[in-house]
Amino acid sequence: MFWRRLKAFRRSLSFRLNLWHALVFLISATLLFILTYFLLSAAIDRTDRDPIEARLRESESAYQNGGLSALRDWANRVNNARFRKFFIRLVKSDGAVLLLVVPSNWIEFDLALVPGGIQARDQEWIRVPRDGELDLALASKRLADGTLLQVGRMTDSLAQILAKIRHVFLIVTPPVILLGFVGGALLANRLSRPISGIINAASEIIGTGRMDVRVPTRSSNDELQDLGVLFNRMLEHNEKLFHALRESLDNVAHDLRTPLARLRATLDESLRHPLDRSAAHEAIADALEESQRIETIINTLMDVAFAESGVMKLQITDADVRPLLNNAMNLYDDVAQDKAVSLHNTLEDPLFAKIDAARMRQVFANLLDNAIKYTPHGGEVWISARPQNGMIEVCFRDSGSGIPAVDFPRIWERLYRGDKSRSERGLGLGLSLVKAIVRAHHGRVEVTSREGIGSEFTIYLPAASPGKSQARCCPDAV
Repeated sequence: MFWRRLKAFRRSLSFRLNLWHALVFLISATLLFILTYFLLSAAIDRTDRDPIEARLRESESAYQNGGLSALRDWANRVNNARFRKFFIRLVKSDGAVLLLVVPSNWIEFDLALVPGGIQARDQEWIRVPRDGELDLALASKRLADGTLLQVGRMTDSLAQILAKIRHVFLIVTPPVILLGFVGGALLANRLSRPISGIINAASEIIGTGRMDVRVPTRSSNDELQDLGVLFNRMLEHNEKLFHALRESLDNVAHDLRTPLARLRATLDESLRHPLDRSAAHEAIADALEESQRIETIINTLMDVAFAESGVMKLQITDADVRPLLNNAMNLYDDVAQDKAVSLHNTLEDPLFAKIDAARMRQVFANLLDNAIKYTPHGGEVWISARPQNGMIEVCFRDSGSGIPAVDFPRIWERLYRGDKSRSERGLGLGLSLVKAIVRAHHGRVEVTSREGIGSEFTIYLPAASPGKSQARCCPDAV
């Protein structure tokens, strides 16, 4: 069990983030130390070198201008005036020493360690260790007459200083690495917590089937909070879709049960009278009608689903909406006459919109069908259109019974039919299809209604080109 948990922990994102953080932290600290180490070494060396090279230039000037005696006077004057004494030596090319000024505190120093004569380089900077604490820092230069001028002084041992720095680094590094590891663990835990919450929520949903599970979020105001909030919104959306799907399936089952029962009863009845050709013919006709009703329900549901999911194929063109509205009025003219419903329109100027003409014909037909269906005998229906703020506004208004307040929030749901609509023909899918198709066109649909007075459905579609101003959309609007 322990090894299994250890293996699972090693595979976890938190462990890998922590490991990477620790490695990056260690590499960064090491590189920073190396850079600091060399910069500090160069700075210490330059601090010792600058004053010695300055004295070298001064002594060279004294020798060039006044010879050996001037150099000796300059050396005595410098060593008498300075707290830190300088070593000064002038050596011929054969190794003979012309001038040697050694500070009194250099008695124990072995001058043989200082290169001179022909074996010395023409110009160099060296450090000669004296003991564990001091170095002889020495600058040399070959002069024009072949002599070698050397100026130096005792300085703190660079090797010892750098050894102390390395020692400090070795002492400081372990707690720094531990701090980085702990900080990495806290950071990795914070980064992986929303992901762990998402995993736990998904596992609980899969294991229990509950759709009300949510990911815990904190007010951190960063991308991690946004991830949790967006995931919760997705869960809420999925929960709504799940409930809508379950309700739709219930409605589909309810709506399909009746035509399927009729279809079965008709076929059973025809089988009882196999020799009655007229009864068989009538049964076949009824069966075809019921099967067509089932097919219509299924096709309409598919259209709504495709439009809502954004996969409905639309042939968008710049089309005039007037012929489509006139076509819908001609299609339902007989239905309106049967109910003595008067159809009015104010369609005058061309109104071009970016639409799929075939799909928009469905929308207009559904809205006009609804308007006539819920308008009482002798009522009226108005249809009009106009340009409005870069959109084409199309209105369908009726003088019908209006939409009850209890049904108003649900009129766009699939297969939903209020109490009043159950007495009328229809599938309960018309308005769902209207809204889905209009939204697929990047438009919108609005509705206002008052019981006993009527309803007004308004569609807004993207205009193809600026149109002329017209009168208000629907006269005597609700």
